[in-house]
Amino acid sequence: MAGVLAEFEAIAGATELVKHHAFDSGDDQGAYFNFTFGTPDAKKLWQLLQSRLYNSGNFSNHMRQASMAMCSSEEGWDDYLLLYHYDPAVGLDDANAL
Repeated sequence: MAGVLAEFEAIAGATELVKHHAFDSGDDQGAYFNFTFGTPDAKKLWQLLQSRLYNSGNFSNHMRQASMAMCSSEEGWDDYLLLYHYDPAVGLDDANAL
């Protein structure tokens, strides 16, 4: 997780794209890690996350097997897109809607 955290911290440093971020972790019947970003350009941020984490040789296997990626609006969970889910049986929203 140290490498994944370092990659998320590097992405958070892209201040033209990331306006604020929060990272937290805990244990809810197993360890979890949340990486939250505020951005004016969700599509560009999702493309960056895909290229650096989901399609990267360093982390792609782990991310594909153990992560979910969502994009919510200022309305929170009342308006969100599911962009990635570790379970391929779960339907995803169209990222073109970003």
